[in-house]
Amino acid sequence: MHIPSERVYNSMRSETASIWYVPAYDGEETTSLLIKAPTPTLKALIAGCPMQLLFGKKDTYLCTGARIGDMPDTPLLLSSAQIAAEEHTALIQSMKRKKFPIFLFNEMDICLASSSIEITEDESLALLKLIENESSIYVGNFNDDVSLAIDCFVFSIDKSHNYPNAHVIPIVEIIPKAGEWKTNNIFFLNNDSYYAINISNKNEGETFENTIWGSLESVFPTTLYKSPQVQHGDKRREFTDVFAYYEYGSFLIEAKDLSVIQAGYNKNESRRLSGIQKQAEKAIKQLVGAANAFMRGSTLFDTKGDEISVERKIPPHCIVLITELMTCGNWDEITKQLSDAIEQTGAFFHLLDLREFITLLKQSSGDPRLIDYNLMQRCRLFMEKKSVFIRGI
Repeated sequence: MHIPSERVYNSMRSETASIWYVPAYDGEETTSLLIKAPTPTLKALIAGCPMQLLFGKKDTYLCTGARIGDMPDTPLLLSSAQIAAEEHTALIQSMKRKKFPIFLFNEMDICLASSSIEITEDESLALLKLIENESSIYVGNFNDDVSLAIDCFVFSIDKSHNYPNAHVIPIVEIIPKAGEWKTNNIFFLNNDSYYAINISNKNEGETFENTIWGSLESVFPTTLYKSPQVQHGDKRREFTDVFAYYEYGSFLIEAKDLSVIQAGYNKNESRRLSGIQKQAEKAIKQLVGAANAFMRGSTLFDTKGDEISVERKIPPHCIVLITELMTCGNWDEITKQLSDAIEQTGAFFHLLDLREFITLLKQSSGDPRLIDYNLMQRCRLFMEKKSVFIRGI
């Protein structure tokens, strides 16, 4: 487990994905590599997918990155510029040691797994030669020159990306050897219940549901429910995966995880896209049923069998929550189904991935009123643009 410094933590909270070389203190001075990435990518890493560490230098600006093969035909690329002196020192020390810890962080900025990686002597020397003199590397604030350096770096490692004024810069690529991964048991607690997550758990759907519950427990300390039941004739059945409410609004969430631990990371982009879209379609249908039951007043119960008393006159937010919203492919059918669900039920319907959901919570400062308002604005924009590709910044 690694607890980032305040500076790194603030940087991590502001980034959807990135990479940091940092000092770490565990009885003796060491260094660590921190990677923040989407959960499916982290699961692919601990399952053994290939990774390369990337470095580039433009004038005095040093860029770092990673290429992670979580999809064989479309690897994830991370890119950043190092502008803090302690990160330059940590990187150089890591290269000289040639073996150092690596820690993986998810969308919630939680450390889920760790290991150690090793590099070769030749790789170490190649990077140290690229850096040349630590004291000459830029340290300071992010500016236009730093931005251009990142553009040049990305262009140099992936020619499919083109940016104004970008050109090829010297690149060093390192293929680290990772040791055995150690995964952390993370517990989320509220007033009367708790749930745990472990990224290596083969029940990936349950882990995803617990993650969502954990992200909301501080927002709804007494009105948050996992797997509540709804009365359906003489029987009770699951109402939705996660349900929360406050005085002026309710939130129904169907969680659909992307299987990597069980199914493997070798699916190409089109197969992964097809799987995600099928899950989204299933979740929309489930939420239409849940919204109708909610608005006609069907009785709800928590897992202990106690009735949940909630205001039904206000249309609820119905959230399809997936682990990854891929920007490739055609999403017109999903868009149509969401629009139809809004018209059929009168509820607000949304499609978000975990990254966007956590961004929404951060933007709303954990205030249910702001979450409610921002979701309404989001739904309004969706109906105007007829697109699921809406990102908060």
